[in-house]
Amino acid sequence: MRITGLGRLSVLPDSVIILILGFLDAIDLLSISSASRTLFAFSRHEQVWKNLFLKKSGGYLALWEGSWRKTFLRVLGHRTEGGCDKDNVWEWPCDMISVEGLYSDVLFQPFLCANTSIYSYFFPQPSQSRSTIPRHSALSLNEQSFLTLYASKSRPVIITHAMSHWPCFAAGTWKLENLVSRFRNVTFRVEAFECPISVYSSYAKDCTTEDCPLYLFDAKFVEKTGGTMGHEYAPLEFLGPDLFEGLGSDRPDYRWLIVGPSRSGSTFHKDPNGSAAWNAVVQGRKGWVLFHPDVCPPGVYVNSDESEVTAPLSLAEWFLGYFESSWKIYGPDGRDPSKRGRMMVGICEAGEIVYVPSGWWHLVINLEDSVAVTQNFVSMTELSGTLKFMMDKPDQLSGFSSIEKGVVHAKFLETLRVTKPDLSDWLHDCPGRPPDTRSSLWDSLNQDRSQDVSREFSFGFDLQDDESESSENL
Repeated sequence: MRITGLGRLSVLPDSVIILILGFLDAIDLLSISSASRTLFAFSRHEQVWKNLFLKKSGGYLALWEGSWRKTFLRVLGHRTEGGCDKDNVWEWPCDMISVEGLYSDVLFQPFLCANTSIYSYFFPQPSQSRSTIPRHSALSLNEQSFLTLYASKSRPVIITHAMSHWPCFAAGTWKLENLVSRFRNVTFRVEAFECPISVYSSYAKDCTTEDCPLYLFDAKFVEKTGGTMGHEYAPLEFLGPDLFEGLGSDRPDYRWLIVGPSRSGSTFHKDPNGSAAWNAVVQGRKGWVLFHPDVCPPGVYVNSDESEVTAPLSLAEWFLGYFESSWKIYGPDGRDPSKRGRMMVGICEAGEIVYVPSGWWHLVINLEDSVAVTQNFVSMTELSGTLKFMMDKPDQLSGFSSIEKGVVHAKFLETLRVTKPDLSDWLHDCPGRPPDTRSSLWDSLNQDRSQDVSREFSFGFDLQDDESESSENL
């Protein structure tokens, strides 16, 4: 069937055929789909239509019809009044055409990814979760204990009992249906698209055939909602202040609203600018996979300075191809002691917050339809690494929209000297060569406890005897 249906194109790999079809416009794509059942199957490849829609729509998603092909035809297709017409794209080959006897891994892969249960990777048994990220109640954490137990050790943690006082969680104002009711026509960033949240809600409810569901990830959500959403949550004080805040209007992007259906999420990455991050689940449930900074996740390829990252196209592809083998090598039962425990897995429930130390590779996937908020920050713990990152990799800085990357390092140093005078001696000694370890900075700040050092940076109050709740069950 493949040879007769493709003709001379049959000598080409399926992936190349899809690539060629990607150069066609909509009318030609529809025309070739009527040439044979095989070409009909290839010409309906959703990624081809998604790319075509993105190009022709200018990146604005005004409505959703259940597939990218249908959405393109509905929004951008030409329709004539009256009967059937050769230019009426609604009269071209339809969903009722079946293609039997055609076997293609390229065409099957999106279907496989869309129907793969990611949930089972985190819950291999219904009552048994695969979770190695420690859990700790916010009720027994303060600035000093958090620093000692987690931040200074570069140790991820899921923080429980942390959001009961947040209006967005306690009152349910950020549940997707409520966001739609409150901000129906507000346009948010959804990967490469801009999209009203009402349209995105429709998409999220009807994207079961998508192998890579779109992920709403917007850095300007507070500004777009007139500041309202910024008053409905509050960063945990014990995480420490964000030193980037001193930059004022030059502060890089630091907070994002995150909304997505199950199976949507973010592929492996490290947080920008040497920052740490926290991610709070307001609705739903998220699965996390983290790798220690010195372990590049299997299946992910980076160049020498990590400026370019290549990873599987979809989250499902990574789980299908790499999760189990990675868990055997880097999980808690890995044979090699030097690799054992370098991979951590966890489930973050609604009302919980994940803390991600600077430099950790992490993948996040929604196990349920979810709404979350996340912030990146640079506290005293991350300061050395961030200054070094600014100095060594200025081309990789991100989120600084109002100042040139080449002057960010100097601008930040200047800001710290003005806003944080307690650091003046350390900054004077190391204006362009920040120390490579966290301990050197903390040692310099605490070497003379008789000095009148601001509590914000000395962390000198007593550590409570609260124990980590690492054994807490989900």
